[in-house]
Amino acid sequence: MSKLSLSLLAVVLLIGAMACGSKADSPAPEVSSAPAAQVVEVVEEAQEAVAILTSRADAEVSGKVSFIQTGEGVVVVANIAGVSPGLHGFHLHEKGDCSAADFTSTGGHFNPTGDPHGGPDDAIRHAGDFGNIFVEEDGTGRLELLTNMLTVEPGAENTVIGRAVILHEGEDDLESQPTGAAGARLACGTVVMAGLEEVPGMAEVEVEESSSNPEAVD
Repeated sequence: MSKLSLSLLAVVLLIGAMACGSKADSPAPEVSSAPAAQVVEVVEEAQEAVAILTSRADAEVSGKVSFIQTGEGVVVVANIAGVSPGLHGFHLHEKGDCSAADFTSTGGHFNPTGDPHGGPDDAIRHAGDFGNIFVEEDGTGRLELLTNMLTVEPGAENTVIGRAVILHEGEDDLESQPTGAAGARLACGTVVMAGLEEVPGMAEVEVEESSSNPEAVD
């Protein structure tokens, strides 16, 4: 091998040795002990109110009504039992006082706007107009609807808290004024925040009678 070839080989070996030494001397990258960022989904608990139905003395009605606040309004869900088959008027009334034997202590339909009685799909109606519950042959019935005329927020003018739900003996014709000719009151329940279900018949919250509601008690 010529002297020139030996010189070139020596230079190549020297460069390789320097490169290896440089890598060996480089510090290892630091590993962070901090935990990775976590995305936590916060789900706000929905507000809910409930009413437990109390039956009139000569009937054996039972049931529960839930009012669930959503972004689109309040979802009303009613489940009843021990009722004669067919359609039965169902409304939200002004005062949550089920103490009277015939439940007339609840006043008239909840109607803060002073509008005529109507059906739940009518643009003009009482805030408490829920229409009818259809009861099957086995005596059970269920109603579910969405309304933007009510809120579960305590203290609001259109709150359901401190009102009463009433189940009637007959069908609401959705036209007759001021109550729909649904007949006598069969069952009653005071509306309270979920978790605060009251003793049946107890008026949990006193609500002033609306001066804008001239309807008769029926």
